[in-house]
Amino acid sequence: MRIAEIDVEALSDDRLGRLVMGDRPYRSETGDVIFVFGGRNLDRVRKAAALYHAGKAPLLCLSGGTKFGQRNPAEAVTMREEALRLGVPPEAVLIETDSNHTVENVLCSLVVLHRRVGLHRIRRLIAVTVPWHVRRSLLAMRTYMPGWIEAVPCPAEVPGFDPARWREHPEAAWRIPREARKLVTYVREGLLADEEVGR
Repeated sequence: MRIAEIDVEALSDDRLGRLVMGDRPYRSETGDVIFVFGGRNLDRVRKAAALYHAGKAPLLCLSGGTKFGQRNPAEAVTMREEALRLGVPPEAVLIETDSNHTVENVLCSLVVLHRRVGLHRIRRLIAVTVPWHVRRSLLAMRTYMPGWIEAVPCPAEVPGFDPARWREHPEAAWRIPREARKLVTYVREGLLADEEVGR
C-alpha cells in the first residue's frame, strides 16, 4: 500500500509505528556526512557524535533554524555546542541555521553541503533524527536531494523508548499518531514523494 492511500485511523499500533518509524535498522554503514535533522532533543546529536567517533563519516551537518523565530539560538547552534562538548572537532561540524521545518532542513543544507563537500562528491548520508521522525525525514531527503545520494536512517536512542512499546513512552504516545497524520497529508499534497510501505 502507498502512503497516500492509508487511513491512519484504521491502523493498529504496530502498523502505525512502522509507518512513522520505518522498519529498516541501521546496519553500521559508513557515509560521507552524518546529517542531523533539527530539533530541541539533543539525543540526535549524541548519536551523531558517537557515529563520528566510530569513524562512520568525517563530517556532521547540523540543520535547524529558529522555527519561525520561536527559538533563540537556532537549533543547529545549540546542537553544535553539544557536538563540540562531546569531542567532535570544530572543523568537522557544518551548520545550517535558516530552516524552519523538515523539508527546509534538506533544502537549506544543500548549499552548505555543496560549498563544503560538493554535492557531486556525496554518495551516502547517514540521517539522524528521533525515531518518530524517521520516515518523514527520509522522504524529505528522497524528494529534494539529488537522486545519486543515498540516505541511510539511523534513529537516535531516546531514554526509556522501546519502538515495539511506543504507546508507553509519554512523548511518543502523542507524537507518533500526529506524525502519521502529517505524513499522509504531506504525501497527498505532493510536498513529499509517495512510496510503498509494508502491510
